[in-house]
Amino acid sequence: MSAATTLSTSFSSTNDATAIIVPHKSNPLTVSYKRLSADILSFQTKLAKLGVSPQSAVSIALPNTYEFIVAFLASSWQRAIAAPLNAAYKQEEFEFYIDDLSSAVALVPQGSFAKDGPAVRAARKYKAAIAECYWNGKEVVLDVKDEGKLKGKGNQKVEKAQPDDVALVLHTSGTTGRPKAVPLTHKKPYKDDEEYPSNIPAYAQG
Repeated sequence: MSAATTLSTSFSSTNDATAIIVPHKSNPLTVSYKRLSADILSFQTKLAKLGVSPQSAVSIALPNTYEFIVAFLASSWQRAIAAPLNAAYKQEEFEFYIDDLSSAVALVPQGSFAKDGPAVRAARKYKAAIAECYWNGKEVVLDVKDEGKLKGKGNQKVEKAQPDDVALVLHTSGTTGRPKAVPLTHKKPYKDDEEYPSNIPAYAQG
């Protein structure tokens, strides 16, 4: 495999080795790099169909699950900006982060829209699209509930990430107490990852 410079080229799409293990009492999920790559590409295609384009911010308000991993990587593969958010935030916290990044879409757990959860209310306030994201045993589903600002912008091109693209944004508390957005390009997380073995499986919550 050629030298990896983006999150989309950081592992082989043909490797059958175990990439992720999701523990579960009755039916643990073990995912190979090959399957992970296929699931990411499938979800990336769904994001493109929704209207997610390069440098769009994707707010990911999901717990640490397989669908979070797939959504996070698919966003970066689409040249969008993955913005992970604590699923336990209050509405005003979601509002701050969604507004700060002008998020195109908020990804929320299954059932959140019907419950009108905090992330849903925050996304609606700033006209971000709202989509439930969950693993159904066969694929990671993107169930669009509200197209928001992406209405009429669907069917975007499936992109190929570039090394200088911003892959994700993290917020730090800063010196003022107001969280400050820190963008990281594809090169940065990959460079950091070089310090660690690449063949150790990751674990997510069941």
